[in-house]
Amino acid sequence: MLKKLLFYIRVGCKLMKKDVINNEDYKKEYNKVSGTYNHWLNEMAKFTDKIIKPEYVSKENKQKILDFACGTGYISRSLLHKNIDCEITAVDYSDKMLEQLESLNDDRVKVINCDGIEFLKNTEEKYDAIFFGWALSYFNYKELFKLFKRVLNRGGIVGIITNAQGTLSDIEDIFMKVMYKNHEEVIKPMDIRFNLPYGKEGLTKWFNRYGFEEMESEDGEVLFTFDKPDELLKWLNETGAAAGTACMFKDYNIVKDDLIEEIRKTKYKNGKYEINHKFTYGIYRYR
Repeated sequence: MLKKLLFYIRVGCKLMKKDVINNEDYKKEYNKVSGTYNHWLNEMAKFTDKIIKPEYVSKENKQKILDFACGTGYISRSLLHKNIDCEITAVDYSDKMLEQLESLNDDRVKVINCDGIEFLKNTEEKYDAIFFGWALSYFNYKELFKLFKRVLNRGGIVGIITNAQGTLSDIEDIFMKVMYKNHEEVIKPMDIRFNLPYGKEGLTKWFNRYGFEEMESEDGEVLFTFDKPDELLKWLNETGAAAGTACMFKDYNIVKDDLIEEIRKTKYKNGKYEINHKFTYGIYRYR
């Protein structure tokens, strides 16, 4: 009991000191999954499409659009196929993810490899629309939404889709158990829970607080099933859904078998190993 208490105190101290997984760790992880990220897109891009709506973008003049934390550029590519006269700035910190977008060689897209917050703090550009897919958990929303206001024209929109509270059910507990069992292998914990909204109501409340009006919003959830526990873990790693978790340990390979065993014990249901992706999306206008 004392051993467990000391472990949680140690983890708590690291959280308080912000000695947690950071931007450099996430960059490293997304560089690794850049070649397999299409596994995520193949399943989830259809939901991303729900925020890419030309009807919220003016057609009277050329629109300046920011594709924030753009990854491999799915949103930018989709916008180019819409009937919108636009120029797009696509920003991401992972240089490997951006390589796929850079290969597009389209003059309408300017690709910038930069930390997102630093870009927002230093750019002098103003945008008519910001699109932001699947990366809210890696940012402090309070800082981020203030900076969105800084770079967004009045009347401009933010289209966002993000994981929500309740996603990847039980995965955090699984990692905590493995961290406790392999406490000597733990370098630092991950701290993203407070950056996930409680569904569309929570996301809308956050945006309202910073002067944005809800145009539309919705919740969603997808369940993925696998025949074996190691297949579920592979999915988490190859899609980026568990990005950053490998950096919590000195040697991820040492704890991998324990993770698979915990998944086997925890995530088996109806003859399959299940994982959920709970998310919310919406379009908000800057009043």
